[in-house]
Amino acid sequence: MALKLKKLSRKMPGNPEQSRWYLIQSKSGTVGLKELAREIEGRSSLSLGDVQSVLSNMVQLIPVFLKLGQTIRLEGFGSFRVTVSSEGTETPEALSARNVKGVRIVFTPGVELKNSLGEISFEVTDQARRGRHRAGGGRGVGDSSARAFSFFSPPPPIKNV
Repeated sequence: MALKLKKLSRKMPGNPEQSRWYLIQSKSGTVGLKELAREIEGRSSLSLGDVQSVLSNMVQLIPVFLKLGQTIRLEGFGSFRVTVSSEGTETPEALSARNVKGVRIVFTPGVELKNSLGEISFEVTDQARRGRHRAGGGRGVGDSSARAFSFFSPPPPIKNV
């Protein structure tokens, strides 16, 4: 099965008179915790209640460990960590928690997860849109086609600071 893509026209920054066409993923739905639990139940000896309990506890515990500054590594899946952005000061003594501007959770997919996609195929639909919310017609930009493309590259080396 191919990942469906659609065409989208976006205005160019700094030159609103010009636009470019891009391919974006065509949304195909969302898998929730209950559906994921049902799928896991069907592949294991665990009951649906057991799987839901484990997943629910995992969702509750991840923020606890992230708040402690821990990286959560789920082997074969990836890791979660917290990053902080702050306002700069002229001296280290002037820094305090008040300088924190934002906190983000970063997910880094694991090698196995990235490799599991392997060669992915794409199907470009003739559906085309202009801008973010306005419907528009295509401008004859390509036709429906499918092709294989591997878009994952090895992660950059991690530098210890």
